[in-house]
Amino acid sequence: MRCSVTKISGLFFVLAAAACMPAAAQDRYTASLDGQEITDSKTGLTWRRCAEGMSWKKTTCTGKASFVNQADAAAMAKAAGGEWRLPVLKEMSSIVAVREAEEGKAAIDPRAFPGSPLGRFWTSSSVGTGYFMFVSFTEGSAGEGARNSPGAVRLVRGK
Repeated sequence: MRCSVTKISGLFFVLAAAACMPAAAQDRYTASLDGQEITDSKTGLTWRRCAEGMSWKKTTCTGKASFVNQADAAAMAKAAGGEWRLPVLKEMSSIVAVREAEEGKAAIDPRAFPGSPLGRFWTSSSVGTGYFMFVSFTEGSAGEGARNSPGAVRLVRGK
């Protein structure tokens, strides 16, 4: 399989590395017994399967994701307690699956992260005063956004 990373503009780039993995590599995720968490054997990170604001119901995430500014995203992570936190850009980028992206579907493994909303997800990676990096699961790109703009929240723990 031939793969490349394509620069779209100064602010965005396609995270094609995840799309380059064979389907068997996507079987790298293991769900917790209650199904609410997913552990990535490739990175050792454990993720909440549902975006914040959504709830795990039997086999999928239901409800509506909370789209908040970056400061509120950080506050949500802190309120979650324990070791839960906002991921850095590299961590969030590791779960992008560009091959999953098509009209109306998020660029993320739907078996590991069912019901994942389209749109940008905040990271804790700052790129200067008032700007933070995000990963958009609409097409599998990353960019920087003003901290007051809206984004969804997916929490991680580990490492």
